[in-house]
Amino acid sequence: MPINILLHKLGFSRNEARVYLAGLETGAASAQDIAAVAGLKRTTAYSVLSYLVNRGVVAKTKIKGKNRFVAEPPQRLLSLVNELESGIREALPELAAIYNKQGAKPKITFYEGPNAVQKVYDDTLEEKPTEILEYNTNAYFEGKANVDPNYIQKRVALGIKARRLAGKGSKWDIKHRYLDEKELSQTLVVAKEQFDPQIEVNIYNNKVAFLNYAENMSVIIESQAIAEAMRQAYELSWKGAKSLEINK
Repeated sequence: MPINILLHKLGFSRNEARVYLAGLETGAASAQDIAAVAGLKRTTAYSVLSYLVNRGVVAKTKIKGKNRFVAEPPQRLLSLVNELESGIREALPELAAIYNKQGAKPKITFYEGPNAVQKVYDDTLEEKPTEILEYNTNAYFEGKANVDPNYIQKRVALGIKARRLAGKGSKWDIKHRYLDEKELSQTLVVAKEQFDPQIEVNIYNNKVAFLNYAENMSVIIESQAIAEAMRQAYELSWKGAKSLEINK
């Protein structure tokens, strides 16, 4: 990265960068000498030097009774980065509070590649919702993506419940609905002709996730309004599935 751009990212203006670089080149020097190297007027350079002294990247000293300016070693820039990081960390709670006030604006995160589907499962474990509402496919068991085979056990270990809608003949039907109590789940199974989605949908907290195993992609929409609408739709689906449920 060009030095000027790097200094700009550290908060140096164009003139400040020129004066600082001139100071590195000249060593202990007068404002006039630094101004000449920087290509600036003496008054401008002096004003910039005073600011850089306050910022801690230039030191002011006296040599034989005359003011001289000395640029601090380049390593001082690393301290600026650390100070900036520390300041951001201190401000995070306040920034987060401001961010949360913008809840009306949905946040959409898109993943693709071999681990795209697993990203959603990881997010559900990080979010630790009370319950996940699931529209399930059989793809979780078919090796169509890199997913953790122990995900259900990890969910259970965190005390996260699940409701699962699945199609007849799927592993959710053949095996897992018989494990509902062990897996902290309720599973409803309906005829494959009535329910055979090609993607999985998870609804949890203020998020709705779409998991596309066939194309190795997933999308998480973070929006309280959208999640609530999808939750209401799921409740209607659940009631409908109960009336159509294929008995165990």
